[in-house]
Amino acid sequence: MRGKMSLKADTLDLVKAVFAHAGLSIGWHLAPGTHQRLLNGFFRQNSVNCVLDVGGFNGTYAKELRGWGYRGLIISFEPVPASYALLREKMKADPLWIGQPYGLSNENRRATMKTYAKGDFNSLLSLRDDAAKAYGLNASERSEVDIELRRLDTAMRELRTRISSDARIFVKIDTQGHDLEVPQGASGILDVLRGFQSELPAVRIYDGMHSMPELIEYYSQIGFVPIGFFPVNTFPESLVSPEFDVLFTRFSGTLQRRAVPY
Repeated sequence: MRGKMSLKADTLDLVKAVFAHAGLSIGWHLAPGTHQRLLNGFFRQNSVNCVLDVGGFNGTYAKELRGWGYRGLIISFEPVPASYALLREKMKADPLWIGQPYGLSNENRRATMKTYAKGDFNSLLSLRDDAAKAYGLNASERSEVDIELRRLDTAMRELRTRISSDARIFVKIDTQGHDLEVPQGASGILDVLRGFQSELPAVRIYDGMHSMPELIEYYSQIGFVPIGFFPVNTFPESLVSPEFDVLFTRFSGTLQRRAVPY
């Protein structure tokens, strides 16, 4: 779910600016066992130099990566015009962060996106009434917008002038219930992908979304296994976390021991 840590990212930017005037630099300390620490270690271990930010929304994830020290290429895909306009403004000061105004799926087509005042709930699927109420959304304020979808392998061919031939690619997917279709559209380039981050539901908050076991099974079929589960948000009354950001790494089927940098 997009935008969960935007306040933290904005605060870091402000603090960095203040310290910069004194000739100092500041960044987040990546605590052991955290999502950030595992992701940072994964990037270093796999020499990741290209991140595909699928569901870029307003740029929060890309800003988080920069705050954690990643300096490679970021390509954000965001199909909703209003969100892409915000994203484009944030990309202006970063030459290694580029955007594409379309979404990714398992086929090239047009589609209807359901949008909400809280844009991080925008989805091709319908938000369940109980979920809308739990997250404080007014379902009557929902609108729709026509968007473009492309396969990832199609998009990669079109972006080949921006992506180096030796790119080591990590794919972050946050599409509000459409995550399975993204790797399905990457069948032509799976061999160059080092890993995924995908948002998996413990509770289905959209009608028709795939379950967590279904998604894990699919990633296993294409050669990736989960290495970390991190709750996106938790309802304190029930301690239920409806969604988890899950990191996947390529796995050959043979267990090996080796030193890791995290």
